[in-house]
Amino acid sequence: MREHTMDKGLVKESSVVSHDLAELFNQTAFLMPNWKWFGLALVIVLGFFLHPVFKFVLRQIKNHNPIARRFPDSFTGHIVTQPIERPIAWLLTIALWLIGGNAIGLPEKLNRYYDNTLTFFLAINIIVLLFYCVDAMKDVLTKVSIKNSSSYNYGGQLIPYASKALKVLIFVLGVLIALQSFGLNVMSLLAGLGLGGLALALAAQDTAANVFGSVSIMLDNPFKVGDWIKTKDTEGTVEEIGFRSTRIRTFYNSVVTLPNATIAKELIDNMGVRPARRIRQVLGITYETPIPMITKFCDQVREKIKSHDKVNPDTVTVAFNNFNQSSLDVLVNFHIHVYTGPEELELQQNIFLEILQIAADLNVEFAYPTQTTYSKDAPPPMAKNDFVPSPQA
Repeated sequence: MREHTMDKGLVKESSVVSHDLAELFNQTAFLMPNWKWFGLALVIVLGFFLHPVFKFVLRQIKNHNPIARRFPDSFTGHIVTQPIERPIAWLLTIALWLIGGNAIGLPEKLNRYYDNTLTFFLAINIIVLLFYCVDAMKDVLTKVSIKNSSSYNYGGQLIPYASKALKVLIFVLGVLIALQSFGLNVMSLLAGLGLGGLALALAAQDTAANVFGSVSIMLDNPFKVGDWIKTKDTEGTVEEIGFRSTRIRTFYNSVVTLPNATIAKELIDNMGVRPARRIRQVLGITYETPIPMITKFCDQVREKIKSHDKVNPDTVTVAFNNFNQSSLDVLVNFHIHVYTGPEELELQQNIFLEILQIAADLNVEFAYPTQTTYSKDAPPPMAKNDFVPSPQA
């Protein structure tokens, strides 16, 4: 019985391989025998066939991970929420192709191109897998910072920056390793990039200043996303704090983008950190208002304001405090505990309407600017009963 053997890279005739087929396999085409091309194609096809199988098995392992179920807030609990089965399946497939290529024994020149190509795709999938790990770690640290309320404001802004910086570092290192696998001199490349980076840094001073401004904002923590701030000519709600700029949604529903280098040097009034919001109003009533009515009006307004749940009763002030040119001024000052602008306006409106109702019930009239003009040379005003004789005919 004849055997099917391969001696010195040749396929010999056997019971399975006929003479003509052995001759066809032994013929050389494009640097290597046909049987090696056939084996390489078989390995590649097998890899594409096994890739969905790898992904399915990995997905099942991920979905039935007992550690992730028991500790959902751990790194394992968050990493299983990422589609990590995709890059891992490709890593297994590429490993199969590398092993198959080495087993076949490709020619040196072809094997170099083959390994370099697979190494390039291997590096890409490793970078993607590390990106998923960084995202999972970011989720873990974000939840930890939320639980620790004292560090939430700082960590909530620092964690996204750190994750982006780590991704950039992973990408750069992955590209350098991939280039080194192609035989490039990475050290000389880095030296050239250093000179180019120096020229780029000189040309991008504003960008560098904005980056340092963003770091200053993170460390000082003058505001966070969602705060209502006032700075120079801009007022609104912070929507995003980026590497280069901060975006503020104004009350006109437009978005203003301020460079971080500028906003870090400006005076910032953070309206979002107020423990309470003050409402101050001066009510002008007429001079004809009797003194007892002024006292009664102030007392009723004070009690009505204190009756609201969202008003801090210790800060309520209602008092007659000024003789104005055309009115007697009553100061109304108090603080309310609300969180949004619409809530503040709604409560303020309700209180002001109640003050109008109290004034109407007590017949207290609000003054408006008036002036009386007297002429020095004008005749004195006549009495009501003075008789004016008719002119003689």
